[in-house]
Amino acid sequence: MNGQETPQTETVRAQDLQQGVPERTKPDYALLARLVVRDGKPFKSSAIEAGYSESVASGGLRALMADSNPASEAIRAEEKRLSVSMDRLKPLAINRLYHEILNMQSSNGMKAIELAGKFKETDWFVRQSETNLGILINMSDTISPPDSPVIDVSQE
Repeated sequence: MNGQETPQTETVRAQDLQQGVPERTKPDYALLARLVVRDGKPFKSSAIEAGYSESVASGGLRALMADSNPASEAIRAEEKRLSVSMDRLKPLAINRLYHEILNMQSSNGMKAIELAGKFKETDWFVRQSETNLGILINMSDTISPPDSPVIDVSQE
């Protein structure tokens, strides 16, 4: 052993390295679409989890959709499944806020009350822009205007 390796040992090491490399698999388009669209996870980590290479994950969603029809179709299909009408979503949101308000141990109770008060049906809070107008209108009703713009203090 004079520090030089024989070609046979280099071949063995290359074979050992190849055995440690996972076999390239087909990426899971549906998993990528679910992670990005429904779960809201970052594209790069979602792409790696779905079986894409690091270079594809670094390229971004726009580049993948331009290059891969199956991936773009899966993402569009997931977006269609996710779209929910606002008529169905609003009662769910109100119910969730209601349960958050009722839960005395919740730290989000005050935020839920604030959000629930912003619905036009409840409108519990005075809006800033309306406050200024309301004060001016009330002042004009209660204070009678003077006869002249200059008030003579000496007459009193």
